[in-house]
Amino acid sequence: MGRTEPFRPPADTADARRLNRSAVLTHLLAMEISTRTELARATGLSPATVSRVVGGLLQEALVIEGSSVVSGRRGRAAVSLKVRAELGLICGVDLGSTNCRFLLADLLGRPLAITSQLTPCELGADALAEWVTERVRDLVAGRGSDLKAVAVGLPGVVSPYRLEVSGAPNLPQIEGEVFARRLARHMPVAVTMHNDSNLALLGELRFGAGRGMSTAVMFTIGTGVGAGVAIDGQLFSGRHGMVGEFGYLPAGPSGELIEAMLSGSGLVSRARALGARVRSAADVFDPDASTILAPIRAQFDRGLLLAIVAASVAYEPEAVIIGGGLSTVIAPRLGETIRQLRDLVPAAPDVVIAELGDLSGALGALAAACKSAYIALGVTEADTAALPPSTAIDIARPRLKETMADSLHASAS
Repeated sequence: MGRTEPFRPPADTADARRLNRSAVLTHLLAMEISTRTELARATGLSPATVSRVVGGLLQEALVIEGSSVVSGRRGRAAVSLKVRAELGLICGVDLGSTNCRFLLADLLGRPLAITSQLTPCELGADALAEWVTERVRDLVAGRGSDLKAVAVGLPGVVSPYRLEVSGAPNLPQIEGEVFARRLARHMPVAVTMHNDSNLALLGELRFGAGRGMSTAVMFTIGTGVGAGVAIDGQLFSGRHGMVGEFGYLPAGPSGELIEAMLSGSGLVSRARALGARVRSAADVFDPDASTILAPIRAQFDRGLLLAIVAASVAYEPEAVIIGGGLSTVIAPRLGETIRQLRDLVPAAPDVVIAELGDLSGALGALAAACKSAYIALGVTEADTAALPPSTAIDIARPRLKETMADSLHASAS
């Protein structure tokens, strides 16, 4: 019997065409402007294959040809190619118990508008879903482009398999199925929903402290405690959306949960129970705070160390990112936590403070919405891990923060 060679599919199979399209589109979305020659070099595809893919994209009017680009070599000048960014709009929403942030971008992920408004917590599930939808419609109105995708971050556990939210004590009307189903029904396009901590991590991976990393964990410490996990550039939620819910871990001497030890609400409650006059959780860490708060600070440090160690051995992240409203307050305390972490865990990850502040959730939601839009255009899920590129946000970041602060001030007036 002769030797059997492994089967190699012909180069023009449907799978090959799909992968080729994804490779070309990914490069165009990341670079904004390219040429056929550059596409062949960047993707490793043959010039003939690149020309076939580009021809299809031109026929769909998704890509247009521009001016000639001098290549520096003899022969015909190359013609530039770019994705028509104006063909669609993408919106990321970060719904919090206090504020709701909306970020609108073009098809390349370049921000066009941002607004932050006080969350109308008095509304029921249906009315709140309609309120979110109307704010998105307001952002899109008059721009001459169709909305292509929306992603919303929610302060609760979001089931990956059905429209259901749980564990949202700070915004209880979103729990259950009513809010999620109403939001999906009201929104003019398909909407994806995620836990807000997961999207905050995604924002930091694309545009902030986690740039260049593929596996990371982010703890958001504010009114509550949340965590997001990304493995190989993709969010990891688990079967029921519970991955990263480290707040359920018992850690105190009497079985206290990490949520009570680390969350702003838990810190304030325990401080007041000791008779301390604190206005917010930040007061607990004030250098001039009463000595009666020392045990609370010490327990906070132990709880945070336990959470970071658990995340380190469970996921082997490149970094643990600390975000949320208390992140800058506790930053001076992290040195000792890092030292203990390195004593306990071989090859311990870096521990860093988030860079995006209040924008991390909205930017993560934008990245998630971009992913949905790009998959619809033919980009594979694996290729979406690098999109949109950080350059889409870098130039606009200072303007985004200024605009968001102005809009929040206006909504409070």
